Amino acid sequence: MQTFSVLSAIKYQTGHSFLRRTFMTLIAKKSVRDQVYDIIKEKIFNQEYQLGDTINITALCKELGVSNTPIREALARLEAEGLVTATMGSKVNVISLDEKIFTDISTFFCSQILGAFSLCRIMHKTPLLIRMLDEALELQKASLNEENEYHFAFKAIEFDRTFVAATENETMLKIYDSQSSLLYLLTLHTYHKEIKNREENLHQHQIIFDAVKSGDIHKAEELIYHHFDKHF
Repeated sequence: MQTFSVLSAIKYQTGHSFLRRTFMTLIAKKSVRDQVYDIIKEKIFNQEYQLGDTINITALCKELGVSNTPIREALARLEAEGLVTATMGSKVNVISLDEKIFTDISTFFCSQILGAFSLCRIMHKTPLLIRMLDEALELQKASLNEENEYHFAFKAIEFDRTFVAATENETMLKIYDSQSSLLYLLTLHTYHKEIKNREENLHQHQIIFDAVKSGDIHKAEELIYHHFDKHF
């Protein structure tokens, strides 16, 4: 396994100690392909690769000290997740966001959350949902004032994900998770760095939780819809 050259690339990541520690923990357990996938993904999330940027595969091979095979395999996974697009000429670009794409992605996740919320009620899993939402909300509160805005974004989408997780339907959760990188990217775009934006996200989650806990279904559904009614 070509560990050292990829590890050097991980150390190269600029200023994101939380992400780097995560990589360091997993490095010995991951294949080169998976390591390359993680590195490219974080380059997108930390905006080293900006929206719409072309990913130079040749330069990336040189930087990471690997052949283009694991890089192309990693890019294929990222394309399946919606984070990059590939053209007929093998040109790979980070996804570009416009109003329609932004709205379509937000609407997709809104429908998933609302559907999961309905299923929890039908399956009498609301008490479990309330407990899980409470735990997720407390973790998000704890991350509010951290310097690492990426950690906050992760905790923010964990709150949303809880609606699906509470159904205890592994297939639903697997499908949701397969597209969650897009939600993470949108969350970073919407709440990136500005503390007031993070506070607004937390406030929205708090009132959604309060509505679910009080049993006000109509209000909870309306709040969830407005929570995802974001614009580019």
